[in-house]
Amino acid sequence: MFNERKALQMTLQALLEQRMVLRRQYVDQDKQLGADIKQILSRIREMDAQEGIEEDQYTQEVATTTEEAPVELTKRMKVRKAHVRHDYLEVAKQINTLLRETMSPMSLVELCDELKRRHAVEFASPYIGVQKSLKYLPQVKVEKDGRKLIFSLPAE
Repeated sequence: MFNERKALQMTLQALLEQRMVLRRQYVDQDKQLGADIKQILSRIREMDAQEGIEEDQYTQEVATTTEEAPVELTKRMKVRKAHVRHDYLEVAKQINTLLRETMSPMSLVELCDELKRRHAVEFASPYIGVQKSLKYLPQVKVEKDGRKLIFSLPAE
């Protein structure tokens, strides 16, 4: 059955795809403009060198501006982590081992840092990855400390 919710979802998907196309297009155009500017600047430098004229301040400023802009743009754009399939049963065993070794509660950040350091397990979304693993560990106690999630094993 086709309803308003489905129509809105389809519209949202189309808008998100359109946004991605525009972003890619912008980056491609910016790269092309940067290449054109570099080409023109190098030609100006060649002509100045032939005539014995020193490089003027304007061309130096333009050159530094064109080189810095793409770097700033790429720093601001979020890079999405590649999807990696994890064996959540295995990750659950590793979490259990970590909690037993530390014998003290661990925050989500600490837990994920240790998983990454010791076992090279990195989640695109740490909360979701740990929650999927905890399905296999019903004994792990999850508490909140403000906005932090704290994981611990019950005292034996």
